[in-house]
Amino acid sequence: MGKFATMVSIAATALTVTVLAASAESMSKDRIAREIIGKTLTATRKGVKVRLQYKVDGTVQMKAFVISGGGTWKYNDDGICMNMTSGPRKGETCVTFEHLGDNRYRNSEGLVLSVQE
Repeated sequence: MGKFATMVSIAATALTVTVLAASAESMSKDRIAREIIGKTLTATRKGVKVRLQYKVDGTVQMKAFVISGGGTWKYNDDGICMNMTSGPRKGETCVTFEHLGDNRYRNSEGLVLSVQE
């Protein structure tokens, strides 16, 4: 395979990966309610394991090694918004979710969360 053919192949592969990533569908509110709300979620952020719960009563709790935080959450157009009133990341953040398979989800900030059984 010549240099030009190799470059075309690499470019086509990169384009395919970009299109697949861009085509990921955000989960509906109903699916978020069934699969995420009320569950214990875990993730690793900057090397630290984080536990997160969007509770059915509209509160949210986050716990990591020696820090914790809490606040409220609500649905928005295509995801949820949480307003953290305590902890290291105070303020409002809105995210969408995509299902990655099994019990794994990625939010629109790129954080991969796993539902703990």
